[in-house]
Amino acid sequence: MSTATTQAHAAGAGRAARFLTLPAARELGILLCLSLMFPFLIHIIPVPQDSRLGARLLPMFYAPLLAALVGRNGTAAALALLAPWLNWALTSHPGPVGASLMSLQLLVFVAVVRVLLARVGPRWFLAAPAFLACMAAAALAAAAVPRLIDGRDALAWASASVLTGIPGLFILVGINWMVLRFYPPGGQGGGPRFA
Repeated sequence: MSTATTQAHAAGAGRAARFLTLPAARELGILLCLSLMFPFLIHIIPVPQDSRLGARLLPMFYAPLLAALVGRNGTAAALALLAPWLNWALTSHPGPVGASLMSLQLLVFVAVVRVLLARVGPRWFLAAPAFLACMAAAALAAAAVPRLIDGRDALAWASASVLTGIPGLFILVGINWMVLRFYPPGGQGGGPRFA
């Protein structure tokens, strides 16, 4: 073996990067459990038949928001992709079409939180513009593929969804504020990391 090859192997250049280490798998497992538990608990609360608590309280967004705020990009993306499908597999909510749209919403939500963290730093309100951006992306997707929302008008659907989700938006902003308050960035807090 040549000297250059030996030095490259000694520096770790020959090793493949591992995506799912034990701590990352544990973290993903815990957050996936939370992302399944929150919607499940919301759905077992007795409410009148016409009330949709999931659409009002937005429980699918809680765990991805936590992961995105503390800088766990891979975990946040995995939650965004997997949580709606696992919820569908376990509870039949949302359906496959809804799970596709929810995955898109969660991916955009997580991406916007991360971009905002990088551009404006940790702020208590990051969840609000991220939620509005994910709803805009969902409206664009629904306009392109009307089957995603059963052929309804995309703009009317998105506006109604945002209005319905206002209580959940307050919860998301509250979670955002609590993470910054009790798990501050830098120092010993280890809170929100920049992109």
